[in-house]
Amino acid sequence: MQEYQFQYTKTRDTLLVLLLCFVVFVIIVFIGVYFKLEEFVIIIIELAAMFLVFGLLKKTAVRECVAKINDTSVDFNFKVTSRTINFNDLISFKAYYGKNGPVLYLNNNADNFKISSNNNFCKTDNFQTFCQDLIIKLDKYKTTDNSHVIHEGSIFATKGMLYFLSIATLIYLLAFFVENKAARLSVGIGGGFYLLLMWIAYFNKRDLKSK
Repeated sequence: MQEYQFQYTKTRDTLLVLLLCFVVFVIIVFIGVYFKLEEFVIIIIELAAMFLVFGLLKKTAVRECVAKINDTSVDFNFKVTSRTINFNDLISFKAYYGKNGPVLYLNNNADNFKISSNNNFCKTDNFQTFCQDLIIKLDKYKTTDNSHVIHEGSIFATKGMLYFLSIATLIYLLAFFVENKAARLSVGIGGGFYLLLMWIAYFNKRDLKSK
C-alpha cells in the first residue's frame, strides 16, 4: 500500500477567488474615477490591490488530501469525508496535465469522480506523482483483472488532434487570400483567437502515464 499527501483545488473555489479579485479591480476603477486620479496611478493601485487580495485569498482555495493506492482500490481521505473507489467498479479512467495542472478522472456507474490541482494556487508535484502511480496501477489492473475498463486519453493529447489543428491552421492561413475584407477581418480575429487557445491546450494537456 502506497500513501500520498497532496494539495488539490475545486473549480468553484478558484473561480470565487478570481471573482473577488475582479470585484476589487472594478471598485478601484470607480474610486479612481471618482477622485479623478491619473490613469497610471489607478493602474498601479489596481495591480497592487489585485496581487494583495489574490495572495491573501488563494490559500482559502487549497485543500489537503491523503490518498492510499492498493492493488484493487484507491482511498481518498479528505478533511471531513473519505471515499474508496474500487478498480473493478470503474468504466474508464484518465489523467492528464491541463493548462492549470494535473487532472484525474475516475468514472463508474454511480458517478464521475474528478479531482485536480491548480498550479496557480498550490503545489502540484505530489498530486502529479500520485496520478502517475495510480495510472500505472490501473493499467496493470486492466491487463490482469479487468480488460473492460477503458484508459481514456485527453483529446488534445491524441495524434488526431494534431492533424485537425494543422489542417485548421492551414485553412485559417488560406482564408487571408479571400477578396472580401470584412470576411478576412472576421476570420483573422475570431479564428486566430480560438486556434491559439486550442494550440495552447494541445501543448499543455499531456497524459500522465508514467514517471
